[in-house]
Amino acid sequence: EKLIAKPVGASPHEDIGNNEGLGTYFREYLRTKELSKILKNITKEDGSSYNIYTDGLKIHTTLDSQMQKYAEEAVNKHMSYIQKEFYKHWKGVKDEKPWGDDKWIDEQVKRSERYKLLEADGWQPKQIDSIFKVPVPMQVVAWSDQPVVRDTMMAPLDSVRYYFTMLNTGFMAMDHSNGFVKAWVGGIDFMHFKYDHIMSKRQVGSTFKPIVYAAAVEDGISPCKYFHNVEITIEDWSPKNSDNRYGGYYSMTAGLAYSENVIAAQVIEKVGIQKTIDMATKLGVTSTLPREFGISLGAAEVSLFDMMKVYSTIANNGYKTEPLAVVRIEDRYGNVIYDLEKIMEDEQKTQVLDDTTAYTMTRMMQHVIIYGTANTLRSQYCKHCDFAGKTGTTQNHADGWFIGYNPKLVTGVWVGGPSPAVRFRSMNLGSGAALALPIAGHFWYKLSIDPK
Repeated sequence: EKLIAKPVGASPHEDIGNNEGLGTYFREYLRTKELSKILKNITKEDGSSYNIYTDGLKIHTTLDSQMQKYAEEAVNKHMSYIQKEFYKHWKGVKDEKPWGDDKWIDEQVKRSERYKLLEADGWQPKQIDSIFKVPVPMQVVAWSDQPVVRDTMMAPLDSVRYYFTMLNTGFMAMDHSNGFVKAWVGGIDFMHFKYDHIMSKRQVGSTFKPIVYAAAVEDGISPCKYFHNVEITIEDWSPKNSDNRYGGYYSMTAGLAYSENVIAAQVIEKVGIQKTIDMATKLGVTSTLPREFGISLGAAEVSLFDMMKVYSTIANNGYKTEPLAVVRIEDRYGNVIYDLEKIMEDEQKTQVLDDTTAYTMTRMMQHVIIYGTANTLRSQYCKHCDFAGKTGTTQNHADGWFIGYNPKLVTGVWVGGPSPAVRFRSMNLGSGAALALPIAGHFWYKLSIDPK
């Protein structure tokens, strides 16, 4: 009774849950992938496995809270802008739809929970179609300065169309010297869009080109070698430049800087498909790549997670860099059961790319930032920053990419719709420089003015 009468002396702690706070996508990545991978080889004294929910583990991560805050602010700032531009871009267009063919919408309707419940209750397809056209009260996610939930009246069919035209993104920042993940934003709003776009696979466009050029440089082709900027055909494949401009000659460096497709096509023809695939695998790509010359233009589906490994390895003088998220784990008594620093001390670094080749690729990609397709990073966001990188735009402007690095960090961005069918109709709005680069730009600007 005396103990009960005493004050508890504990401060109230508000549990924000899994859907709120900083790093929601990162925390989910830890929970579902990274921690299970680490803990499967660590057991308690009695031989039983650790449980991340009940064993009181204290997990120290690589995430930098300030960088994560800047990353989420950058995503919100640009995605709210680009979504409004998307709606304006398609408003009043009568002969086309943002998703192209209605079959994509029909598929989404049939996958929806509402449709499945009606189907389970015995409703016929025609009856369900009619129900989907009747407005009902509902809540939808809309953009202000950040995603917000709003009450509205909307037909379920219109809500499917609405969400199908909502653009999403993945952003990641990593220390390329050791692989420590510093910022991780897998989408626009974890509460309503759980799918993590850092791990999703989409066509990578021209962000794949540095892999082709690295294979060429390692094969002895000089970055100063010139190629004719003309329309060509290679085994029934006829690549086109995105601006349909031809004429003159480009060095390999200039071809990469201005992302000329016919130059990249000639480079892969010279170096070969197999050497290009081998280079991609060495640098960290785990996707199965098609054995075709079109991979030189990024006609392959690769995750942002893998592409971060590729650019980090180049930035790290050719030493392979794997993204790392957990530094240390302690049990409920403070005993260290996992120590990444000790593991890294014992591990031998693996060099998969000659340091001269890595240096050459960095110099070539600096031209992309200074003179080429990514020049707005310096002109609009960080004038005095020292960057190398590459933009990427896929067919029909379905995916926008930008991956860039400086001597300390590599940042990667993907932006696109839930399906490649959802896209802008012009390069001005749909290119990697317009869709993806501004997120990295806002992030780097915040870092550049941070007194810390």
